[in-house]
Amino acid sequence: MRVLLLSMPDTAQFTDFVTRLPNLAIISLAGNLPGHEVRVLDLVLFKPHFEAALRQALASLRPQVVGLSAMTFQFATLLRVARFIRAFDPTINLVAGGYHVSLMARELTAETEELPLDFLVRGEGESTFRELVTELEKPAPDLGGILGLSYRQGQEWIHNPNGPLLELDTLPLPRRQARLANGFYFLEMPMDVAETSRGCPNNCKFCSITQMYGHTFRRFSVERIISDLKAIRDQGFKAVFFVDDNITYDIDHFRQVCQAIIRHQLNDLCYLTQVSAAGIAQNPELVAEMDRANFRITFVGFESMDPNALKGMKKPTSPELNRRAAVLLRQHRIAIIAGLISGYPEDTQETVTQNWRMIEDLQPDLIYSQYLTPYPKTPVRQELLEAGLVVDVDDYTKYDGCHCNVRTRHLSRDELYHLVRGLGFKSNFKISLIVHNQFLRYHMRYFLRSLGKVVAEGVYNLTRDLLPKFLQSRKY
Repeated sequence: MRVLLLSMPDTAQFTDFVTRLPNLAIISLAGNLPGHEVRVLDLVLFKPHFEAALRQALASLRPQVVGLSAMTFQFATLLRVARFIRAFDPTINLVAGGYHVSLMARELTAETEELPLDFLVRGEGESTFRELVTELEKPAPDLGGILGLSYRQGQEWIHNPNGPLLELDTLPLPRRQARLANGFYFLEMPMDVAETSRGCPNNCKFCSITQMYGHTFRRFSVERIISDLKAIRDQGFKAVFFVDDNITYDIDHFRQVCQAIIRHQLNDLCYLTQVSAAGIAQNPELVAEMDRANFRITFVGFESMDPNALKGMKKPTSPELNRRAAVLLRQHRIAIIAGLISGYPEDTQETVTQNWRMIEDLQPDLIYSQYLTPYPKTPVRQELLEAGLVVDVDDYTKYDGCHCNVRTRHLSRDELYHLVRGLGFKSNFKISLIVHNQFLRYHMRYFLRSLGKVVAEGVYNLTRDLLPKFLQSRKY
């Protein structure tokens, strides 16, 4: 069967200056479709105008099934893409999956006439989607036994029972060679994505991952991880981002991964990942092995330096653990992207400002600031709704962490938004955050080139707009 798999183009706008990442889910789905003609297209490579690339892919492959993956803030675009495909060829089977679909399937299908989709894949899609494609090849598909599948039956939607969590080592490697386009990067480095585990047993109120996997943690074997990294390097990538939900939950497993990377001489790749402050602070020997394995950039979920806010969100860290983690990472010259969340219910101008100052004192290389976002089905959403603190209740296009959708008991949405934006702008010029910045030290050429592009584009736009007016004024 001919299958096209798509990820959506939407990103938090400012991240495009630094990175453009591929979607791991769709190449993992592709790897689990042996015997089928599968192509993968990450529409992020073509934003904001992706229609031409999509039309070309549809015309060349003539797929019988198109799978679409989206996060919550991307789902409106998924529907737009689905309608585009439906108009191109109404016979194509349209299948949607991802976090938003998995958590909101019943709500999405309540208006059956408005949903331009034929199937929804809930939860981990590798097994469910493979079974669906297999059945669709048959003259009379039997869909009733496919766990994790929602599908139309007449004017109604049928929701089969959820499927079990997968045995990860039964999954074939992602099929990266199925991509129709490449061009993913972090700074100047060609980058791909991989995973060593899935799930997180923690109970953070703002996180939706437990709604997908429960409070579980599953590991890929070290042998499979190494095979995947070799495949990535063979395709010419220079950097890898591990997208694990909580890679530092199992310290022994993470250390084994680091040791295997060194042993197989894969530390010529640059590695990035997300880590917990507690996992780093309590395991200095791990940080040393991360250094030797060439982990050069970490996103650390500090979130706050206010112990009351951390406790309120059930975040398993503390200000002291945050400080110790930052010190360890700096000692090993591992760049820190500091995760910071503003907009807790009791936040005031003073607490938000103080929290920023304390995060700056950790000397991170970049502060990744987000607003507390009431993602669907999370405990924090219900609490914020009951307190009347959610401003954009149903406009999910703004649920990317970078749009402000909440107010606090002391700050309006606009006050919170402008306060955080102002603090972020000032941080860019803080000398203490510039002097020892790892990004500037190792990637100065990239920033200079990027600055040159910005200046050149500005001059071009200025000339384009003003020159005709100047010439017109000279006519007499």
